[in-house]
Amino acid sequence: MNFSKHCDLCENEITSLKNGVTCKLTKRKPDFKNTCSTIALDGKFQEKLERINIEMEGIKRNKNSIYSKFYTQLLFGFVLIVISIGFLKGYFGALLYYLVYLTITAGISLCTSAFVILNGYRKERKNIEFDKNKIDELLQLYDIEYTSNIIIKDQTHGILELDIELKYTNWIKKRTISSYKING
Repeated sequence: MNFSKHCDLCENEITSLKNGVTCKLTKRKPDFKNTCSTIALDGKFQEKLERINIEMEGIKRNKNSIYSKFYTQLLFGFVLIVISIGFLKGYFGALLYYLVYLTITAGISLCTSAFVILNGYRKERKNIEFDKNKIDELLQLYDIEYTSNIIIKDQTHGILELDIELKYTNWIKKRTISSYKING
C-alpha cells in the first residue's frame, strides 16, 4: 500500500533520510490497510488542498490565453512560410533567396514554438489534475468532501490577491477561508 499519500497530508508525519516516513504517534513506519485511524488532517492538509485548487484555477484561467498564443503563432508562422515560398517562384538574386530561406526558417520556428507552448500547458494541466485527483481520492477514503470557491480580490503589478474558501462535509472544520498573494 502507498502510505505516502496518507502521510503527506498528516500532521503526524516524520520524514528522515535514515528511517524514511514514520509516525510521530507510534514511532514506527505506517502500517494500515485502507485508512489510518490516527490520521491528523489539519494545517498541512488544508494548505495542500488550497494550493492545488488555486493551481487548478490558474490553469483554467490561462487556457484561453495559451490557446490564443498557440493559434496566433501558428497562423503567423504558416503565413510567413507561404509568402516566402511564393517568392521562390520568381528569379531573384542570391541575397533574396537567402532572405527567403531565413523567413521560412523563422516561420517554422514560430510554428514549432507554438506547439512547445501548447504542450507545456497540457503537461502542466495534466500534472496538476493528477495531484488534485490523488488528494480527492484519498479524501474519499475518509469520507471527506469539499467545495472550493476562489475569489480574486485584486491584481496589481503581476501580484494576484485572492481568497480561497473551502467548505467541508464530514470533517472537523466546516469552512475555511485563506488569503494568498501569488505571482499572476
